[in-house]
Amino acid sequence: SMSIQGLTSEQAKELLKKYGYNEIPEKRQSLVIKFLSYFWNPIAWMIEIAAILSLILDHIFDFYMILFLLLLNGVIGFLEEYKADNIIESLKKRMALKAKVLRDGRWQTIEAKYLVPGDIVKVEIGNIVPADMKVIECNRLLVDESSLTGESLPVSKKEGDSLYSGSVIKKGECIGEVVATGLNTYFGKTVKLVEGKGTESDLQKTVIKIGNYLIIVCLFLIGVMFIIELMRGKPLFEIVQFALILAVSAIPAAMPAVLTITLTIGARNLARKNVIVSKLASIEELASVDVLCTDKTGTLTKNSLEIKDVVPFGQFSEKDVLYYAYIVSKDEDDPIDKVIINSVKETPKFELLDFVPFDPVIKRTESVVSVDGKILKVTKGAPQVILELCGLEKEKKYLDLVEEQAKKGFRSI
Repeated sequence: SMSIQGLTSEQAKELLKKYGYNEIPEKRQSLVIKFLSYFWNPIAWMIEIAAILSLILDHIFDFYMILFLLLLNGVIGFLEEYKADNIIESLKKRMALKAKVLRDGRWQTIEAKYLVPGDIVKVEIGNIVPADMKVIECNRLLVDESSLTGESLPVSKKEGDSLYSGSVIKKGECIGEVVATGLNTYFGKTVKLVEGKGTESDLQKTVIKIGNYLIIVCLFLIGVMFIIELMRGKPLFEIVQFALILAVSAIPAAMPAVLTITLTIGARNLARKNVIVSKLASIEELASVDVLCTDKTGTLTKNSLEIKDVVPFGQFSEKDVLYYAYIVSKDEDDPIDKVIINSVKETPKFELLDFVPFDPVIKRTESVVSVDGKILKVTKGAPQVILELCGLEKEKKYLDLVEEQAKKGFRSI
């Protein structure tokens, strides 16, 4: 409507300065600090001590060898994770959200990161809500908030309601005013909570445990040797030198390098299967998971349906089955009807006389149509309900077929 004005480009620029981009900023570490972090952990310290001890003892070859292993570990780990970060960055750029916004009195499509509070945005079926908005005008609006709340059923919204960034429009369309962007959105606040948690993987803990154990054993042995050699009257300098050699040999200088290389090979193999490993330690972590519970509705899957198998009975063909299914599919917004309508190559010719939309109580849809002067009543729905209508609920072959398909993860209609 004309009463909704929207912002001007100038206002939007000013507001962008004030509120920042509409995106979730990531804690970007500088590459130098990231690289150096590979040399700043308990295991690296042990190896660094071994290198210093080798220098003191004048074991130059050992010193270079240990230094080489230390650098190899750092460089491989750094490069692998840097590569993963780059892939993730490019994926994010490809997935950059676009938004339809009213600026300077006309509708234009811009990248969602340039949205500011006060912008007037239009979203329609299939769109991802680009920022937190308040509904100004809407038409039969249903929104899927499963990625935020885990609730798989769409929620209906009316004027004055809030739409949250990241939710998906399932039905209808809406014009809304942006009320929060970036980290101030409902989604952004969740991200903030999660970001605060720094975790150490079990792999790192185990490796550190092994390292600590070796150091304790080594110190214990050096202590025993020190006491016995002193009692034997050996010169102190010789004992110290021997103690240092023991220390160097007990510190597992190659362990992190071997580990990193092993994990890198794992990451490469996963990459061939299109899995991006952003932290090498996570490979081991996920490998030790016994049960992984996921709520897949729209969070991990596309949340879009497709027809896999069409199974005709009697004298009917697959084409007939789809033809009748089309006759009973009227609602473009219903995901099941939509997929049937899109699967039919040539549209059947018929006159619709009466249509009963899907009813969760009777679990079916019904159409009365006229085809070439003949009146037909067609219904589609849950197999059990349809079988009962036909008096075939005792027929095992149909129930077994439904069961068989269910085992493969298909839902029969």
